[in-house]
Amino acid sequence: MIPLRPAQTLREAYAVLDPNRSLDGEWFEAFYVERPGDSGIQPLVDELQLDLSEDDKTLLYGHRGSGKSTELARLEQALRKDHLCVRLNVEERLNLGDIDYADLLVSIGLAVFQSVRQSGIRVDPRHMEDLLFWYRTRILEEDETRVLQSEVGGEIDALIARFHMRLATEAPRRERVRAEAQAHLSDLLDRLNRLLQDVKRQTGRRVLVIVDGLDKLYDLDQVVRLFVRGANALLEPQCRILFTIPLAIAYTDDFHQARLAFHRVFSFPNLKVWERDGSPSDERETLRRILKRRMADHLLELEAAEQLIEASGGLLKELIGLARQATLRALRERGEQGPIGSKHVEYAIRQVRNAYRAALTEEQLAELSRLRKGGAFVHTPVARSLLHNLSLLQYDGEGIWWALHPIVRPVVEEWEVRYGRT
Repeated sequence: MIPLRPAQTLREAYAVLDPNRSLDGEWFEAFYVERPGDSGIQPLVDELQLDLSEDDKTLLYGHRGSGKSTELARLEQALRKDHLCVRLNVEERLNLGDIDYADLLVSIGLAVFQSVRQSGIRVDPRHMEDLLFWYRTRILEEDETRVLQSEVGGEIDALIARFHMRLATEAPRRERVRAEAQAHLSDLLDRLNRLLQDVKRQTGRRVLVIVDGLDKLYDLDQVVRLFVRGANALLEPQCRILFTIPLAIAYTDDFHQARLAFHRVFSFPNLKVWERDGSPSDERETLRRILKRRMADHLLELEAAEQLIEASGGLLKELIGLARQATLRALRERGEQGPIGSKHVEYAIRQVRNAYRAALTEEQLAELSRLRKGGAFVHTPVARSLLHNLSLLQYDGEGIWWALHPIVRPVVEEWEVRYGRT
């Protein structure tokens, strides 16, 4: 059992410094730190509360690891009173290397069904059965359809989990499901929409589906296919839907078509370590509070904390991941009480830097070098790839600006010296 409080030992710190764990439920209550001003989700919460629409669609884009998933948990809490919030994490249910709009709609339908059933909302059972009938007759196999006839909720949830696991891991199954869903999509949408309308009728609450994880898709072209070519289908469910998408997609020509098709686009900013003029940002304090919320002061030397903050570039996942690696190193050298020092943080930084050193291409290094020397940001495929792999970070504040990830900068400087580009 992980103690959900500031860690008192490095062993506890390693457990609570999980970079892959989004804050929700008890973890949200224990470790959430509010972001300052307009740097969080509150502007979007305000807009969604003011907008009386029942089927508007929102695209939310920002860097991977910037804290979007955690802020979406806050959005869900804020809207829970007058919305049935349905959370769909595509990273857990689909294959990030191969997602089609039909896959998304199939998963959205199942997520709505599960949420309605688990919430105990008294909808007309015919609408639930009609939706399940589509899945039974179109995409589920015989052994799976027998489980759907069970009255045991746990068995149904387990079936849906197994279905998504197979959808994610078995390409032939994925192709069959996709082909069947595309051929009979209008029927699925009709059945889903009747259920959504009944939820609204019975509860007086709107339905908001939060589709998280699409910002982690490997291929930007796949995102374009989803939100440009598949936009019409994704707009069809008669509920509110919020999709997270990669920041880099905003730098494509096709994004403007998606921006016009969807009801709103919200840019989620990265926390700043430095301001554009090179002065320290006030947002550093938020990053300090995040570290303090995860571990007691005696476990982390002040200089080491500042090193972690600067190396993170303001990416929360990077901050937590670096802190965890430094914790592991300090635990080996100093034992349970630590503390984590500068040399332990330097070790963690080297691991991430080596990963970038191995991954960056000559073309990418040349572009990073040009930008490091003050060159203007230009919308090109290589620039988009740098934003997508986080070696180039975008910040907001008196206009948009870009900076090399602090961990990547030395890699670029080494490359410049090696090839006489200084």
